[in-house]
Amino acid sequence: MGTYTKEDLPAGRDTIGCKWVFLKKYDEDGNISRYKARLVAQGYSQIPGVDYNETFAPVVRLESVHAALGIAAIKDLEISQMDVKGAYLNGELEEEIYMRQPEGYDDGSGRVCRLRKTLYGLKQSGCEWNWEFDRKLTSIGFSKLEADHCVYKRIREGRMTIITVWVDDLLIFSETIEDMMETKGELHNLFDVKDLGEPKKIIGIEIKRDRENGTISLSQKQYIEGVLTRFGMQNARPVSTLLDPNVILKKRTDDLIADPAMVGGYQSVIGSLLYAARGTRPDISHAVQELGQFASNPGPEHWTALKRVCRYLAGTRNLELVFRANEEGEIISTGYSDASFASNPDDRKSISGYTYLIGGASFAWSSKKQSTVALSSTEAEYTALTHATRQAIWNRNLLSELGCPQEDSTLIFEDNQSTIALARDPQYHARSKHFDIQNHFIREKVENETIELYYCLTEEMVADIFTKTLPRPQHEKFV
Repeated sequence: MGTYTKEDLPAGRDTIGCKWVFLKKYDEDGNISRYKARLVAQGYSQIPGVDYNETFAPVVRLESVHAALGIAAIKDLEISQMDVKGAYLNGELEEEIYMRQPEGYDDGSGRVCRLRKTLYGLKQSGCEWNWEFDRKLTSIGFSKLEADHCVYKRIREGRMTIITVWVDDLLIFSETIEDMMETKGELHNLFDVKDLGEPKKIIGIEIKRDRENGTISLSQKQYIEGVLTRFGMQNARPVSTLLDPNVILKKRTDDLIADPAMVGGYQSVIGSLLYAARGTRPDISHAVQELGQFASNPGPEHWTALKRVCRYLAGTRNLELVFRANEEGEIISTGYSDASFASNPDDRKSISGYTYLIGGASFAWSSKKQSTVALSSTEAEYTALTHATRQAIWNRNLLSELGCPQEDSTLIFEDNQSTIALARDPQYHARSKHFDIQNHFIREKVENETIELYYCLTEEMVADIFTKTLPRPQHEKFV
């Protein structure tokens, strides 16, 4: 592949090391499908400005993946998955980098490997691969979306083909089998790719399609089972709710510092659960957000709560996001926005939550602590609505670029009537002057018909699950 040439090391130059990394790849049933050996450069010894400059490499947003799969269910699109073999080996390396010969391939000459192409482990490999992929995909008529630079589209004869990119994992969507085969052929000419056919699993998310009934279901059962096993919770007794509503979690006040190993373990669990929360489990978003606040110095009560979340997942590992086709074939995004006022006992900041649905399932959601202290429930709700509106704007742009323009205003359900009145009332109010910018922003989006606010009873507020711990009946209703 021309990744490196063996040369004498020039005077005054240093080398970086390398190592072999051995991996197991699993199929959709959790069985080992193949073994991989990957040569990885020890890029931690690279010198910035000498060995590398730019390092940023984007991946597709999970909201984009959700949306594309939801659209595919509703429009009955063709879907296929491809894997680019040795993706990071495709980038041309501009910098002069020398690496020691890899174990098992050292010829004893004392020469070193001058890297001609990027290698896994180099600081700039992801960035270079992203540029190379973009350049080649653009050459066959694809263009990246403004809403997400890791989603590409091409329109030929009025038909759209879409490609989402997560490093080397590609999902391809097309309106006809012929367009799909043409795109695959072009990708085979550009890269060394493996055709995986109908997607079963990608980036840890399992995909099941029932084309006859027009559904696409997403889950992370295997991922969750792996997390539980890794942290010794695979045999945990399941519980039906995430956090104990009778326990108020606060930062530690005993002046004790948690053991670094305990802190690292806690943070590792939080990070693992965060990916599940972002991938297919919006129901755990609030709990993970709340427990993440204690990651720098967790106490016994925080560990107990975190284990309870794992126990909840043990009993709900089979939950799925299910996108469903409708008779009208409509792709309309609808949102819910909510807030819990002054709910954080340490700083009295409120929690914002929203979710957006297409095809009967959430495709974009958030649970986030507000950055400032709200002085009223209306202000807390208004701040949450600001976050939700910003997401609505992005959703509209994404869906429009994917061929599903939102002709009408995006409907956002809100359970605070004062918030709705404030958004519709053009008169100045002294009670809202301290969040004047948010006020004008929301009102502008209402007036130009980007969003439309609609009152919703608290009992029907789906976003409530993103702002607080709910009693079991209400939690199960929204899940």
